Amino acid sequence: PSETSCSYHHPLFQYVTYHTLLNHRYKLYKYTTHVRTKMHLSNSIKVSLLLLLHDADALSITESSRAQTARSRLSEAFKSPSKKMTLHPELVLPEPSDPTALLLRASEVTKLSSVIRTRAKANAVFVEGTVDALLPMAKEQEDARGNFPGPVPIVYSWKDDGSATLTSCLEQLSTVDGVEGVLLPFFAGKEISSVDMYLEQMQNNPSLTEACGEIWGVGLQPIPEITLMNGSEWEEEDVARLVDAVKDTCCGMDPVSIVFTNGEVVEEETDNAEGEEGDDNGAEPSTPKIVIPKTVSTRLAFIGSTRATAGEGRMNHAISQLKSSNFNGAFLRADCVPGYRLNPDLNVVGGFWSAAIGDLKSLKSKNFNFRSKVKLEKDVPMEWYNYQKDVMDSGALGVSGGGGGVNSDAGDYKGF
Repeated sequence: PSETSCSYHHPLFQYVTYHTLLNHRYKLYKYTTHVRTKMHLSNSIKVSLLLLLHDADALSITESSRAQTARSRLSEAFKSPSKKMTLHPELVLPEPSDPTALLLRASEVTKLSSVIRTRAKANAVFVEGTVDALLPMAKEQEDARGNFPGPVPIVYSWKDDGSATLTSCLEQLSTVDGVEGVLLPFFAGKEISSVDMYLEQMQNNPSLTEACGEIWGVGLQPIPEITLMNGSEWEEEDVARLVDAVKDTCCGMDPVSIVFTNGEVVEEETDNAEGEEGDDNGAEPSTPKIVIPKTVSTRLAFIGSTRATAGEGRMNHAISQLKSSNFNGAFLRADCVPGYRLNPDLNVVGGFWSAAIGDLKSLKSKNFNFRSKVKLEKDVPMEWYNYQKDVMDSGALGVSGGGGGVNSDAGDYKGF
């Protein structure tokens, strides 16, 4: 090389080379996606393309600083170092048509945001509604940064209902601090029963990869939601393959989390009305029937969705089911709030989640049951009588008498 030739270490050369490589990787990924969706590949071609993708992954696009921060915050919110279940309520923000109600909504949303952060102490919150409705909550959370309790990460639940495109929503969200991710229902919520069915659906929905890229492009984290067909069986091997397939869909990068949702359950109403109230504890919760294998549990967080309506310990039972299936956290749907569709009062919603999440995280009832059994084992009637009297006098069981009771007509319910 002559004296005028460029050094390989020159910043200009490095800049051009880096962006050239990124451009090649993008073209390669688009090419393989096109081939996969247009024809059935032979095994040899599949292997060749996978090797090419492996080489391309070595040049993987680095997340922006905002996307990296969002990943870090969501990882901390979704996974507890103590292995406890993390809890994430769903908030549906109404869109009032009355101008006066529109003005009042901002203060109500701000108050709800504060309640979720300081009283409910949720780990993260999923918010459904317009981006405009979300703005007061995002501001309240971001203003709390550096305080205690600190801000709760917000995940925007996007729905393809025709009201706004994902691109337009992302343009608004790109300037909103406090929002860290976007929940993306894969295949518009269509249920899948196997990995092969997932791959087949991907061939019909190639735009999902573009959507994930758009979300990353504005510095947020895409969170895929996969709906599992009720009654489908998943071996550990199948779950690992499914996670790898989701990674391919997400531009070859593991998402920070995957949300698994159970498909619609056709409830067979029994004709015997006597079991209507007595058997609620034995009812099967609406949780995904899938066990997360340890081989993939370290790669990302796994969140299980539940729609178990509060009362008779149904929510507690659902959380226990998710924990036994190795999920890191629970996505508590708005359906858990009794009558929320009929009365979407944000004050009521905030009070409910404060009580529900506090109860779901509490171990008091378990401790009480354990202590009761210890006393029973001694088989001393007088000692048991004294023990009961002490508990009642302490007020731990509430105020006796007065005929309060549970008024189900007024919206009362027992337990969570």
